[in-house]
Amino acid sequence: MKNTDIYFIEDGTPKSATFDDFYFSNGQGVEESQYVFIAPNNLVERFKSLPDYGHFTIAETGFGTGLNFTIAWQCFLEHAPNTARLTFISCEKHPLSAADLERAHANGPHNDQLSAQLQAHYPPLVEGFHLLEFNRVNLVLILDDAAKAFGEVTAKVDAWFLDGFAPSKNPDMWQPALFEQMTRLSHLNTTVATFTSARVAREGLIGAGFAIQKQTGYGLKREMVKGSFVGLCGPKPIMGWPKSELPAPKANHAKHVAIIGAGIAGATTAIELKRRGYTVTVFEKAPYPASGGSGNRQGAVYAKLSASANHNTQFYIQALETAQKALEQLPSRVPHDACGLVQLVHDARELKRLKDIERSSYIPMDLAQVKTAEQLTELVGTALSEPGLWFPNGGWVSPKEWVAYLLEGINCLYNEEIVSVSLQGHVWQLTNQLGQIKSFDQVVLCSAFDSLKLQQTAHLPLNAIAGQVTQLACVEKANTLKAVICTDRYVMPALDNMLTIGSTFRLKSSDTRTNEAENQDNIAGLKSRVPVLLETNPKVVDDRAGVRCTTPDYLPLVGALSEQRALVDQFTVPLQRNRAHKEIPARHLPGFWVNVGHGSKGLCSSHLSAKLLAAMICGEPYPMSQSIVDHLNPNRFVIRDMMRAKRQKTAN
Repeated sequence: MKNTDIYFIEDGTPKSATFDDFYFSNGQGVEESQYVFIAPNNLVERFKSLPDYGHFTIAETGFGTGLNFTIAWQCFLEHAPNTARLTFISCEKHPLSAADLERAHANGPHNDQLSAQLQAHYPPLVEGFHLLEFNRVNLVLILDDAAKAFGEVTAKVDAWFLDGFAPSKNPDMWQPALFEQMTRLSHLNTTVATFTSARVAREGLIGAGFAIQKQTGYGLKREMVKGSFVGLCGPKPIMGWPKSELPAPKANHAKHVAIIGAGIAGATTAIELKRRGYTVTVFEKAPYPASGGSGNRQGAVYAKLSASANHNTQFYIQALETAQKALEQLPSRVPHDACGLVQLVHDARELKRLKDIERSSYIPMDLAQVKTAEQLTELVGTALSEPGLWFPNGGWVSPKEWVAYLLEGINCLYNEEIVSVSLQGHVWQLTNQLGQIKSFDQVVLCSAFDSLKLQQTAHLPLNAIAGQVTQLACVEKANTLKAVICTDRYVMPALDNMLTIGSTFRLKSSDTRTNEAENQDNIAGLKSRVPVLLETNPKVVDDRAGVRCTTPDYLPLVGALSEQRALVDQFTVPLQRNRAHKEIPARHLPGFWVNVGHGSKGLCSSHLSAKLLAAMICGEPYPMSQSIVDHLNPNRFVIRDMMRAKRQKTAN
């Protein structure tokens, strides 16, 4: 996205050249925000009344400089219980550049400490959702048109800040489609406040189901409007959001949760639920965590992006942002380095992808940059002969140490394989390999390919791809390598005087035995791409094999699961007759969740997926668009099979 056209008047107040309007009143931005948004929404008292681990959601139109966000953030920290959480959802069609944001904060009334944190987390200007985390406060910043943005939001909004430029200057925002989304996202305790009393705002709010009243405006504005949601008359539609066959799951606040699998997916899920007040127990069949695909000494934090905004690229861009922030915040005792990463061209197909990205404006330069071989040679510290895509914030981490770090303070039961789970009333009973039974309120399956061993998930289209990593004795010239290099193989900067290279691919294999042939395959791959890093007869010091768990569309399965037979029985005929929207929403197995299928990119995708799953379980706003959530839905392949059968029947 292009950043907005902004300039600063003599006293430093930012003004939009596009809309010929100020972002806030000269020298009175804090007072204006408190008068217009904080007080009319009664936020101080509402924050004080939140229970332990309670949650509050604010939605705003027009993020601008982030002033309203930082003021609401500060108010929340001052008045809410120290276990409560705030999600602030805001949209911006014309975002400030990072430099303009910094200048606006330097000259404006923003809280210095909170402003510095916001600037440090400000995302690349890619259209769509961005999750910015500040301990107990989340900012979901959507770079898009307001109506389109909120059309992708799944949340229950407690308070609305209708900001943005005046309707006379920015009429495109104040449209019926926006007010329709406000109706969908509001509940009977939802409040609203806006700086304007223009007719389009008043009528839009009344039509959306709000009872409104005018009050004296701030400064030179004669009147403003506040109100509360009372709802609309008439029957509600049957269809679940976003659709009956793939509805959003209901929140489940039962606190005792079993997580099966102690890899990166299980560890990230455990820590997200613990932060929200859930009591978590992790079961692992091996004697230690990260025994499977998450157990390598070094792993690359990366994603493979395309030049267009398809669902895979949208998901992995946001996942990469989240994973890179997590990488930055790791303590030094977890081996890692945000040293940069390059995806090096290795065939004609990859060269075409690189050229498509270079021609496209979709991926901003602060996320990834197309570089020549000469430029990359300087960046990575070793001679390269091909161009590539450079990720300045990419890097590597020790996956097994990262998992161990995340699981500190989590109750983990090792050498305990769960062989069956069954729902007895409202309780899930887990049976281990010794026949012992343990009961929990909820179950989250993070056991990768082993998920197919359980009856509830045996139908999932999970594929096993085995692979082997090789560690070589590091020669002197390899110590010059400063960044991760990925091609059809990868090589990491040296760790403990060893060079990690990999990985082989063995399709439809779950064999974790290592062999010398695959070590030589890894060495040959590195020799063909970056021969300067190797001596004539490299010495193999160690090796390790693991199994990646993938899906047919290379996106993970994250969310609630329906019983396959029930889903087919309910929706086969309605989908064939285009009547699925008249069906009641599909039922999910209550308290049964999955987070599997991350493949070779689990270090990138697991963190955001765990945050999404925690939001589903807790009833918090989703950190990504509903369209992308649909593409992660564990039931999507069952629905696609029914849709495919419908098309075949129509064709016949």
